[in-house]
Amino acid sequence: MAEIKSYEFEKENIDKLLFNYCMFIFYGSDKGLVSELIAKLKKKIGSSYCDPISFVTLNSIDIQKNPEKIWHEINSISLFNKRKVIFIENLSPEKKVLDCLEAIIISKKINNILIIIKSAEIKGENRLRKMGKEHSPILCISCYPDKKINLINLMKEELLYDKKRLSIEAKHILLECLGGDRIASRNELQKLSSYCLEEDIINEEHVKDIISNTHILYIEEIIDTSMIGDVHKSILLVENFFSSKMSSHALLHGVLKRLQLLDKIHTEIEFSSTSIMDAVDKLEKTRILKKRLLLQKLIKIWNKNNVKKFLYKIDRGIQLIRKNNALDKIIVFQSILSITQIAHRK
Repeated sequence: MAEIKSYEFEKENIDKLLFNYCMFIFYGSDKGLVSELIAKLKKKIGSSYCDPISFVTLNSIDIQKNPEKIWHEINSISLFNKRKVIFIENLSPEKKVLDCLEAIIISKKINNILIIIKSAEIKGENRLRKMGKEHSPILCISCYPDKKINLINLMKEELLYDKKRLSIEAKHILLECLGGDRIASRNELQKLSSYCLEEDIINEEHVKDIISNTHILYIEEIIDTSMIGDVHKSILLVENFFSSKMSSHALLHGVLKRLQLLDKIHTEIEFSSTSIMDAVDKLEKTRILKKRLLLQKLIKIWNKNNVKKFLYKIDRGIQLIRKNNALDKIIVFQSILSITQIAHRK
């Protein structure tokens, strides 16, 4: 198995890679970068997500339940003898899934088939990596948050397209706010470019007016996902979070703030005899409709007793981390998992 970093993949001749490898594994904590590189590979192949015969999407849960499903796709032929693409989302380390993949590689029945795997973190002792060392047609691409030089190149790519120039101060702020997720960073830069459509130079004030911190956006996604009870996605997001440079303290404080807001909304509903919608409109300052609708949903999932209970638990977790920082990953994971399980039961 060959292993390369994301920036090396971007420089490579993809046609040559497609000739040499039949299985591509994209993994790492920057899920936006993972998605972007997979899209780049798919574009080069020329397969369409809309073509259910040439491009098949499977989830590792589907394979675990029925390993024959992937074999069925391997043995079926695409139209016009095109190279068939099998995309496996959210690869899990389950034995059934890995047994199935290894059997496929050993069988050598994938000459006209390309398997693309999207995964979270793959540690050195992971069976998939060990398996890959024994079989040559696999390429692993690690995708981690952009470093300073990558972010500067991304700024040039997005802003120079519209012939925009950045002041030094604006660049410094962008370097602080961006990173963690490639697609989120790219979206923020495109938003900035649109905001400064009639400006030749983007300065510090422009950036402060429009740019969101992409680390905060990722933390909000973890909180949203856990509080609506999506167990599988929450675990994946938290695992990616631990691989990033983001603060565990920031995540727990984000959860605490969300619970405090839900507590205020419950109190407003109880003492003012107002509707959920009116209480959310009064206490949530955002103009984003999606966030308001999510809060309305969370109020129905989270009763006041559970909110109070977890306010205490999260506050206690923050205090424990302050006393012993080595416990941060355990406390964060247990906290998010507990929240997700409570919401899932609802």
